[in-house]
Amino acid sequence: MNSYGFHPDEFTFTSILSACACLEFLEVGRQLHSVIIKNKLAPNLFVGNALVDMYAKCGDVESSMQVFEEMGGSKGNVISWNSMIVGLAKNGYAEDALRVFWDMTKNLNNVVVPDDVTFLGVLTACSHAGMVSEGRQIFNLMVNQYEIQPRIDHCACMVDLLGRWGFLEEAEEFISTFNLESDAKIWATMLGACRTHGDEGRGQRAAEKLIELEPQNSSPYVLLSNIHAASGNWDEVRSLRRSMKEKGVKKLPGCSWITVGQTTSFFVAGEISHSRAGDIGSALRDLMALMKDLCDIDSFYNVEDLSSG
Repeated sequence: MNSYGFHPDEFTFTSILSACACLEFLEVGRQLHSVIIKNKLAPNLFVGNALVDMYAKCGDVESSMQVFEEMGGSKGNVISWNSMIVGLAKNGYAEDALRVFWDMTKNLNNVVVPDDVTFLGVLTACSHAGMVSEGRQIFNLMVNQYEIQPRIDHCACMVDLLGRWGFLEEAEEFISTFNLESDAKIWATMLGACRTHGDEGRGQRAAEKLIELEPQNSSPYVLLSNIHAASGNWDEVRSLRRSMKEKGVKKLPGCSWITVGQTTSFFVAGEISHSRAGDIGSALRDLMALMKDLCDIDSFYNVEDLSSG
């Protein structure tokens, strides 16, 4: 664009910063920030919002907050506040996310009003930090004071909050109250919570609902199998495995990836096709030996190759 003599404007930078946020290209984003300052576009609302979002999604919360404050915070729009709240929540700064939220509700006689995205961000923060009473308060505030109709995402967040921290009965009642029995995402969240707390009865009910809604999804079989295995109920474990085989349900292998420099490497459980598989396996064996020495644990996994990692 520059080579053809066209100069970037605020919309150009907003688009590129959005791409950096999606790809978590923090260094490129920082370079763009410098160019934005040189072009005297930093105070621009759209560019400022994009910078707040980019830094937050790349994990640099301090820079995100700095840009937000430089924008004047209260002079921003609902996107500015949402970007900051969601960014803090996703990076584990739950108390800061709630503080920004309460500041938002007191902002200039509510010129900027919280919307459904705002509440989803705050509920996420409460869920991750175990702020159950605060989460209940925020949800009631959203429904009763701001009269925002809860989406499935809000409800799933509440089920996760209650279930994750052991309020499984209340989570089950919440599902019934809001008539959420027909949503697979809700039951998947509930089943995960049951697995965490080893609740076989509720886990069985959640798994049955999820299997009914998504018969070819392997997750409920695997999670319920883990619940039964943890309680020593091996007959049920074998029964679930037979059921999966009979119904043709297959568990997809896990996949992860890491970007080093300009190269992205992918890893799939059970395969060793990576060009440096030997080096990685050697490093894993060294790490396992080091952890065993440091932790003084006799029974550690023996890493023969990547397929067992």
